[in-house]
Amino acid sequence: MLRLYCNGSEVDLYQDESVNLTLQFTDLQSINAATGSYSQTFRIPATQNNLDILGQVPSTTAVGVNLKTKISAELVDNTLPIMRGFCQVKQVYLQKEKYADIELVFFGGAVDLKTAIGDGMLSDLNLSSYNHTISNTNILASWAGTLYSGQIRYGLIDKGFNWDMSTNEPWTPSDGLWHGELTPFVRAKTILDAIMGAAGFTYDSTFFDSAGSEADFDDLYLPAYNGSQIPIGSAAYNNNAIAALAATYSATSASPQKLPLVDTVTGGQDEGSNWANATNYRYTAPYTGLYQIEVVYSYAEVDNASEIELYIYKNGASFVTLDTTDLYAFNRTYTLNTILTAGDTISLWGRIHQTGHGHTIEGNNTFGTGVYTGMKITAGFPFTNYTVDVAANMPKLKQIDFVLALQKMFNLVFIPDKNIPNHLLIEPYMDYIATGTAKDWSDKVDYSMDVTIAPTTDLQAKQYEWTYLKGTDFVSDAIAKAFDRAYGRYRVTDPVNDFASGEKKVEPKVGAYVVSVIPGSVYPIHRSLKSDGTIIEDPLPMFAYWNGLTENFGSLWMRNDSNVEVERTTFPLFTNYSVEYPSVENYDLNFGMESALFPIQANPANTLYFTYWAQYATELYSEEARIMRCSMRLSKSDIASFEFSDRIYIRDSYWRVLKLSYDANVEGLCTVELIKELSDVAICEDTPTSIDERTNIVLFNGSTSASPDVGSQACCELYGYRWTANTTTIGSVTPLYVCRPLNQTNQPT
Repeated sequence: MLRLYCNGSEVDLYQDESVNLTLQFTDLQSINAATGSYSQTFRIPATQNNLDILGQVPSTTAVGVNLKTKISAELVDNTLPIMRGFCQVKQVYLQKEKYADIELVFFGGAVDLKTAIGDGMLSDLNLSSYNHTISNTNILASWAGTLYSGQIRYGLIDKGFNWDMSTNEPWTPSDGLWHGELTPFVRAKTILDAIMGAAGFTYDSTFFDSAGSEADFDDLYLPAYNGSQIPIGSAAYNNNAIAALAATYSATSASPQKLPLVDTVTGGQDEGSNWANATNYRYTAPYTGLYQIEVVYSYAEVDNASEIELYIYKNGASFVTLDTTDLYAFNRTYTLNTILTAGDTISLWGRIHQTGHGHTIEGNNTFGTGVYTGMKITAGFPFTNYTVDVAANMPKLKQIDFVLALQKMFNLVFIPDKNIPNHLLIEPYMDYIATGTAKDWSDKVDYSMDVTIAPTTDLQAKQYEWTYLKGTDFVSDAIAKAFDRAYGRYRVTDPVNDFASGEKKVEPKVGAYVVSVIPGSVYPIHRSLKSDGTIIEDPLPMFAYWNGLTENFGSLWMRNDSNVEVERTTFPLFTNYSVEYPSVENYDLNFGMESALFPIQANPANTLYFTYWAQYATELYSEEARIMRCSMRLSKSDIASFEFSDRIYIRDSYWRVLKLSYDANVEGLCTVELIKELSDVAICEDTPTSIDERTNIVLFNGSTSASPDVGSQACCELYGYRWTANTTTIGSVTPLYVCRPLNQTNQPT
């Protein structure tokens, strides 16, 4: 007998009421959507017991049951649990002004992450337990994996600094990196755990807990970077200042003089008492950090151009010369973003050459109104020794889109636990189905009913595309403009299926982590720069692998907590590769293979597509792929013990269940849809597995240099390598053609 429990209490049901349940694994047409199940609508009597459980109706004209609230629910056959999920009340039926029936929809085992997570952004997460002081001590701890057990690590991103070893070095022995010039990276699993916990979900995952493997998920990080050059702190640093001329200045001099800007003008400001009026007329930086200096200047040269000069002075010496080539300039603006060290002074200086000509530097006792001359200094966060607000630095991305990005990158399935509410098993698709139990259901097929077997051609699109969003950094932008695609894209086209049509795209709402070198060096970093060298104000979220500390690229100079430059002989490395110097057997976070923009041994064959999606797509597109639809007589025990990973043997083949529909109140006929298992269908007949370093030839199928297998052109090019003519001897043979890695490419400028 079927029993329904809502909020832990048994609901009265009509005897023998049909409850038609559909268990559905995936929708192939949307490429591996999250798993779930759904029951059709059914009616229950409006008994007093049911009204007590679901909610009372206060009058004959109002529905007291909250139609928007999920009601935890479980279906049980006698004592055998069938399915957990939730109910929603759709409507209440009245007869003769009395309650008659209540219509329920039972959602069983559905993964409703979108509703549970909602529209919250990553910046809305409670990550305060990871807030920390940015300091030399903590940066070194992050590199060692001891800052929150490696959940926060610091790396280098060029965030508008426009570093160049020949013209704008990021560090020197006398000017080491400030701590704020580095970027915190947050472990992806840390963010995922925070999202799932806030939504009320728990999970198990061998993939997420794959510590020790090369493609260790613990090594996957998200830069905590949203366009701010310096990591955002948890406290306000109110040190802005505005000062202007109280009156027009006309004094002449043989040399530049400090202009008497004061903060007492209308619109003036001195938040941190950093501006000094007479006689200093200057701003003193309260801490080392990034400051924006904006000068608005107005002047009149009645005749004889170049009679007025204006300068920004730093520490009493000319720092910037302003443009005064015109005879007249009113409210001309000059803006400079610069690093100031604690104690640095900034002032505005000027010179009027000749007397008796009426030359003036304009002021009207205001800043922001009329014709005036003044200075506005906006103080950013200090470069060291302040508390970093991790959540505030998160890139602009919804929490659900973060989860879906991981799903699309790693082809994840979300399997609800039958016994624990809101508990999931999360694994890559191919890993999950490999855990299945073999079951022989040959004698359960009802051959008195139609059994249909069809190819998967109707499910196939003409073209599938796996791609990130087009990036806004100058390298990604150059790729997009030159090739009309995002960096790291992979595309599958089926030219031989006359019936396939349309395109389908797997596109996480994140960008590729593109790594190029600091000009004039071999230091690989992500350069978040526009083509003009300026910062990207709203960068895309990105994922990167932590490659550890490396000695391969040289040392760097960074200030310690006493502000003394110290040479660090290792370099913190984040890239799209699983190791610092990758080769064929390693892993790449791009979907498709790209030419590297920094030195590597060889392009990894294990891109996201080939590691997590290729076998799935190969089985779908295989000429042997088949869909079976049939009727089966399954017992309630068969259904209760069923898992989507089960390998179902029918006569001479193994199949996987895609959809199973049945009446939970009656033991009998079920409608089943299955897809044929084709795990023995290879992605290609040859698989790249290593490289011969001496000859730079890619080897296939586990072969060695002594007995090489150089593969085939089709498989070489499928993975993204180059099939080239050859005159080099490898082992004892000289193949006419060989497979070689992509050449390193020059980065755009």
